Amino acid sequence: MDSVRDQEGELRDLLRRANGAPDRSGVLRRNALNKLVDTTHSPHPSLKILAAKHIPDVFSDFPDQEEAAINAVYDLCEDQSSTVRKAGYAAITALSSAANKWVKRNTDVLLQLLQSDEPDEVDVVKQALLAHLDLDARVTLSVLCDQIMPAAEGTTDPDELFMRDRLRTLVLAFLTGEAKRPIVDRHALPNSEAEAVLIDTFLAAIPKLSTADTDIIVKQLLLDLQSYRPGLPRSNALLRTLLDQAQVCFKAEAKQRALVRTRFYMDLMAYVTTEKSLGSPLDLLRFYLPSLVAKMTLLLLTPDDQVYVICNMAETFAACEKARDNSQQLAVLRNQSVDASPNLFECLAKADLADKRARNACKVLLGCCLRRKLGGWTVPSHLRTSLEFLRSKTEQDKDVQELIRVRSGLCYLFSFLILERVFLCFVWAVITRAR
Repeated sequence: MDSVRDQEGELRDLLRRANGAPDRSGVLRRNALNKLVDTTHSPHPSLKILAAKHIPDVFSDFPDQEEAAINAVYDLCEDQSSTVRKAGYAAITALSSAANKWVKRNTDVLLQLLQSDEPDEVDVVKQALLAHLDLDARVTLSVLCDQIMPAAEGTTDPDELFMRDRLRTLVLAFLTGEAKRPIVDRHALPNSEAEAVLIDTFLAAIPKLSTADTDIIVKQLLLDLQSYRPGLPRSNALLRTLLDQAQVCFKAEAKQRALVRTRFYMDLMAYVTTEKSLGSPLDLLRFYLPSLVAKMTLLLLTPDDQVYVICNMAETFAACEKARDNSQQLAVLRNQSVDASPNLFECLAKADLADKRARNACKVLLGCCLRRKLGGWTVPSHLRTSLEFLRSKTEQDKDVQELIRVRSGLCYLFSFLILERVFLCFVWAVITRAR
């Protein structure tokens, strides 16, 4: 024990003399740095901790010794003692603070250390990463975001794939957890370099990520950034990325008659445009009209997917009506929806009209038909046939309505359904009335 105290005393004395030396790159300070690096290999934790604390004070004065000094600190981060490892994590931050050029490399090392099995050490690592965000947000975010991207195509090593997936999960948890408020409030501000790194990387990653990771990125981080506010242009790029991916997924999944990823993207786009009022709902409506709800396209889908697509289209149309951002373009799309409506009504009539979304879709489409009718449009005979089929289907829903009323005891729900049926019949009568 006395030997350890003596060594600590000698080292502290050397550091005092080195700190007082007028020549910052002189022999005395160089000797102090060499002694500190050697001390990182000591068997005594207290000496290692002392070395970790003081290496950042002198290493930047000796460029030829920087690599050895930094590697010595990295070795401390792998020490058997948890206390020494924590001192090493803190030293990494001090190194970056002393010389900004090491922020990128040190961030990458800290990122790897997120995989520690010791929760208290992970907390220290996260604090070090937060400090690096304060030192250089652009560089730190670029390193973190690089881990969001999946492994390169052709990677087959299962260990590498597993580690990549695990790091992605850890980084996403950090970005949407401890780092979220600092990123949103201080670092990724509108038009900043840090914001550009974050957004550009995420948008590039979306086509390659799982739907679960995409959901996290969009809902828990991107949409909280200050640039994602109604009326700002950043939203359009996000919607375009989602639209492109939805089209790719639909093209692949329609052939398999099972919309899985496509449904996810349709719902996410609806969340962005209708719930968050970001991007133009008209752009989303063009995704559905005219091609996606065309008869030949819908025939490729299962009845359940047909109704899902039609309901999403109708809800998007309702959002466009509410936004009123371009009445002329909306009028064109409205006419396209009416042109497609005979087949859409047939698909909906074959579905369960006790479903609220399906009933609402009927009302939106009937409203489009009514508006066009009032503008002087002549209702074609094949639409009359579809409307007749739809009306007969709603009249046959009495058993379902009675079941809802009896089973739930909610008489007002029964009355509401009856009123809805009356409304549908009224609109049908107006549309099909002979001119």
